[in-house]
Amino acid sequence: MVDLRVPKMAELIARDLRRKIVSGAYAPGESLPSEAQLIVDYEVSRPTLREALRLIEMDQLITVRRGSHRGAVVRLPDPSVAVRNTTMLLELRGATLADIYAARLTFEPPACGMAAHVASADAIAELRVDIEERALLDPADYPASAWRFHTKLVELSGNATLAVVATTLQHISQVHADKVMSASTDQEADKQRSLAAHRRILDLIAAHEPADAERFWHRHMEGVGQHLKAVGQNLVIEVLD
Repeated sequence: MVDLRVPKMAELIARDLRRKIVSGAYAPGESLPSEAQLIVDYEVSRPTLREALRLIEMDQLITVRRGSHRGAVVRLPDPSVAVRNTTMLLELRGATLADIYAARLTFEPPACGMAAHVASADAIAELRVDIEERALLDPADYPASAWRFHTKLVELSGNATLAVVATTLQHISQVHADKVMSASTDQEADKQRSLAAHRRILDLIAAHEPADAERFWHRHMEGVGQHLKAVGQNLVIEVLD
């Protein structure tokens, strides 16, 4: 059914301000014009303007500091909100660890192939430093950092959509990886195998070998998926507090 409801003025103002923030007209950390100026610009009452500001504050696009001379300050939305909402939906649908891993297999290896085309030398060097820093971690603290690497790897592809999806699934993946690592009889060996794979995928990306990068990462993730069976691929995800 088509929604024929006429938007309220506050919704129209919120839509316009939201568009300006997302387009970069107002940058994160920058203050919006004062309430008095916005009232003049939009020709509305103070209650209407405040309702509009409340709407975009709910979107986490601004922080309204009552009593502050700065007023409404533009901010970046917190990704944890999207992560929590997505996790809740997955739990409600009874999604399993197998579901999550199958989804990751559809986009992570191709993202590595894309990265071999577009990743900059500086970005690759940054991830190499990240790997060597993680090599110093205690095996018990390693899984969370390993899945953050997966997300950073997808970000190398330059595809914003894939990066958001990877970020959203990261929390679920690392919680279950923690369970696997804690049940492992040789945590240090698991960690070293992971580090070796991470070094190798960066070598392939740096060498601009998209097909090899995609194939290698697919094989690696399939191997990790087999290892995750230690906690049951049919285990229903349950990571919300």
